[in-house]
Amino acid sequence: GRSALDGVEAMNMMVNMLREHIHSSSRIHYSITHGGDAPNVVPSFAEVYYFIRHPKLDEVKALLTRVIKTAEAAAHGTETTMEYEIIHGVYNLLPNKTLAELMYKNLQQIGGVHYDDEEQEFARSIASTYDFQDLDQSQVVWPFEFSTNGGGGSTDVGDISWNVPTAGLLTACRIPGSPAHSWQAVAAAGSSIGIKGMLNAAKVLSNTAYDLFSNPQLIEQSLQELKERRGDDFDYEPLFGDREPPLDYRLDE
Repeated sequence: GRSALDGVEAMNMMVNMLREHIHSSSRIHYSITHGGDAPNVVPSFAEVYYFIRHPKLDEVKALLTRVIKTAEAAAHGTETTMEYEIIHGVYNLLPNKTLAELMYKNLQQIGGVHYDDEEQEFARSIASTYDFQDLDQSQVVWPFEFSTNGGGGSTDVGDISWNVPTAGLLTACRIPGSPAHSWQAVAAAGSSIGIKGMLNAAKVLSNTAYDLFSNPQLIEQSLQELKERRGDDFDYEPLFGDREPPLDYRLDE
């Protein structure tokens, strides 16, 4: 009568209470990936998968410790045993202003994404599902904004950015106003609109690369900025986790 699923659910309950007492920039997501085999059989094995995120790596490590404690407490209270493994981790983004300003200059020269008549009609049909009308935003190059928090996503580009100067940009590969991770975003990304956004980004990146090859001093400036921002005592520690890289991540067997 010792339920592994009870342990998982007790852990999740404690983590949900933990949310009240962590930094507002922190994020904890979980999914029960195995909860048992039949409702009338006490599960001998259960599994839950967690994402733990924060704009600063030190905060992620501290939060991981607290989440592990909830799992240990849940196992103790349900008289079950607990094992965990760290699959992988990524650093926060460390963007480079020298490169970002250079990239923005090229984006201004190239401009935004323009829709033809067929794309306009398709865009209006997509936008009607979420009541958004200003489709011309795809053509607008927004004012330059240098951000160091990296947004709300996670990417292994973060690791790269702590080792070499790195900058990124966003182009209009989906209809303005459409939410990310939505069917509207997928529909646009797979159309000529998504291809135009991709080519728009490719032009900016290639022109920026040309500028760097033509002016090595810009590379030196970006390297100096990187060294100053990460500090003299920085030592890169890969967050590979406890096993080989999960190359089968989210793939059906």
